[in-house]
Amino acid sequence: MGNFYQRTVTRTFEGTNYVFSFILISFMFLIIGSLFFTTTPSAFFQQMSSRVVLISIAVTFGSSFIASLLVFVFSVPTAYVLSRKTFWGKRVLETIVVDLPLSFPPGVDGLILLLLLSKTGILGEFLGRFNIYIPYTFTAVVLAKLFVSIPFMISFVREAFDRVDKNIENVACALGASSFQIFYKLTFPLSVWGVLKGLVMALSKSLGEIGATLILAGGLTSSTGTMSVLIYFATQKGEMDKAIALAIILEFLTFIMLTIIKLLFQESGRKIHA
Repeated sequence: MGNFYQRTVTRTFEGTNYVFSFILISFMFLIIGSLFFTTTPSAFFQQMSSRVVLISIAVTFGSSFIASLLVFVFSVPTAYVLSRKTFWGKRVLETIVVDLPLSFPPGVDGLILLLLLSKTGILGEFLGRFNIYIPYTFTAVVLAKLFVSIPFMISFVREAFDRVDKNIENVACALGASSFQIFYKLTFPLSVWGVLKGLVMALSKSLGEIGATLILAGGLTSSTGTMSVLIYFATQKGEMDKAIALAIILEFLTFIMLTIIKLLFQESGRKIHA
């Protein structure tokens, strides 16, 4: 009797999991795949030949790659400090630099940057003395993507550094290696896949970014019209063929990058020991 009850409970539990999983997966496939059933190949390729669409693709990729490069340069040292150093206020700093920006709605990111970089903002007023004006320019697009990507990059890279056993570094230090030698010969090579994973995630995040870009850069000129912003404006104007074509391209490219992560950047998740 007890075994029968246990088997019944187990089957009910597993069956419920399968049902809910099937519903959720079907729902996600329906949403993601719906784009491909709302246009025709001729309409898609017609939009792809549009000068506005081609420029938006160039702006999106150009700004995203520049932002990702800057994210890499600044996030790796920051993640290393947060992973390896202990100091007063570290938790508060982590919250401000990583956790808080991740919780911001996209519009808030753009508003903060606009207030900072506008002519009356703290940084914008200073830059204005040198005739440098950032809002509504290509630089604004890069900065918006940079701001929203940094927390993702730091989070992934710090996790990668944390998985490297500090005993390896302690042994190298005892043998006379400098901090720089330990980093570029041990710590970074052992965590390189985590760093690359964070970089690809930051890049995919910046490709689809819209909120901060729309507020800080506007997207009304060819140099600031990213694919996401153009999708927004096209939808508002009822130009659905253009919006769908751009959405398909963006969705496909993001899918490719995330698939690369799954196939090439597989990590055990276990700590790396000496």
